[in-house]
Amino acid sequence: MVEKTETVREITDFLSKKDGIIKESADPEDDDSKKTKSTAKAQKMKKVREQERQVEDDLKNMHVEQLESDVYLEMDAYVEMVAKGISYGTIIEGPGGTGKTWRILENLKDVDYAYTDSFTTPAAFYIWMYKNRNREVLITDDCSGFMGNEKILAFLKGGLWEVNGKRIIHYMTTKPLQDENGEFVPNTFILSARMIIITNRLNKKNPHLNAVLTRVNYAKVEIDFDELMNIFEQIVEKDYPGLTKDERIEVYNFLKDNTSDSNVSLNIRSLIKCFQQYVYSKNIKNPGLWKRLAMISILQKNPNLVIVEEIENDSKLTTVDAKVKEFNRRCGKGRTTYFRLKEQLNQFGDNLKERDTNK
Repeated sequence: MVEKTETVREITDFLSKKDGIIKESADPEDDDSKKTKSTAKAQKMKKVREQERQVEDDLKNMHVEQLESDVYLEMDAYVEMVAKGISYGTIIEGPGGTGKTWRILENLKDVDYAYTDSFTTPAAFYIWMYKNRNREVLITDDCSGFMGNEKILAFLKGGLWEVNGKRIIHYMTTKPLQDENGEFVPNTFILSARMIIITNRLNKKNPHLNAVLTRVNYAKVEIDFDELMNIFEQIVEKDYPGLTKDERIEVYNFLKDNTSDSNVSLNIRSLIKCFQQYVYSKNIKNPGLWKRLAMISILQKNPNLVIVEEIENDSKLTTVDAKVKEFNRRCGKGRTTYFRLKEQLNQFGDNLKERDTNK
């Protein structure tokens, strides 16, 4: 029994030494391989970070001439309060295309800020806040899954209101967080940066969100039809590649004449899209195409209704039969559909006339 035990020990010792020899002989190559992979990863990450910094620099160097409008009064004040360190944060709500982002970034040109507008998980957001904790301002811009996530809202509660003179962020996990380089991130830190949160929509039925709102100055940017036309007039005065001032004015008049308060999706981006469609129409030598595209994509009118409008305005089509025939050729639909759409077109025009009369 003793001999057997000794034999087992000898075999075990031999195997251990053998493993040690194998590992020792393999270590130089393994170390070199690991170093090579680690160096390659570090170089890639460095390149990515340089690209990120370039994007931030481009944002800061981009000059956007500010639009004059009272709708931005409250937003501008709260953003400046954050920039000057008077308040820890602000939340700006408003539909897309109201000019929130570019106006805020323009107002922060002299401020050291970090900006993100992508999808974020609680862990990714925590790490981002930690890495940028000593910047002057952190900006989040309509991040998907952001304002409805209770973990993220918990971070914001800590980051937007001080306790004993400090704003402390906690993230309690059973496994320590690591960043993309494998570096460990502490599960608590003091946030020095202030925050600006831009969002298209808030769910104010969420009690956790309301707890965040009580900690900040909140502004909602809403632009009514008349004020939007005022902003359009200012944009038309600015240069746009590929369009003359007269052409920009033509686009403005077209949108003004064919829209009303009922076009709830109309916004600043609508005008820019129309500019793009006009440039495209010029490039392919189809001058009237941009109006059709605008009617369908921006004003969201029935494509067949747009065709009826073109037929009604075509001086070469002098009889009803000629118009119906042209409609059939272009749409493949008959007389009944043509007159139904024509009636809709007349109602649309009457609504516009009524709006103009009431001004």
